[in-house]
Amino acid sequence: MIDAYHELIDALAQTPARLTETLAGRAPTGARSNEDWGPAEVVAHLVDVERLYRGHMQEILRREGALLRRFDERRAAREHDYAATDLAASLEAFATERGETMSLLMNLALKDWERSGIHDTDGELSIEDLAERLVEHDDEHVAQVAAGA
Repeated sequence: MIDAYHELIDALAQTPARLTETLAGRAPTGARSNEDWGPAEVVAHLVDVERLYRGHMQEILRREGALLRRFDERRAAREHDYAATDLAASLEAFATERGETMSLLMNLALKDWERSGIHDTDGELSIEDLAERLVEHDDEHVAQVAAGA
């Protein structure tokens, strides 16, 4: 089981570099990669999702069975003005936020990975489930940026 956790941590650790490599040498605005979002907006979205998931993990660690709220990406895009974000600043913020998540995960006891909360639309989710979802989310958005950036 510990190997699976290490694989999740390794996959999460690679995403900031994968994003930077995918965007290397490309214009900061570029073509849209997520319907109406360009690369800078996608990375700003990744920053918000990172904060949300880490917050969910922290809440589960504070209180088993914590209520985890759904993320409204359209609302976050408006509130944080994704359209006005700077790609370099968003990449830096994402790397910083991911580092914080990695620190949290690397310091978990094995039993903590199985602690869970109740998501308001997806039901019971463990910290392991949240880490797996972050990996999947990363892969989806790195692919979108690569296809459209």
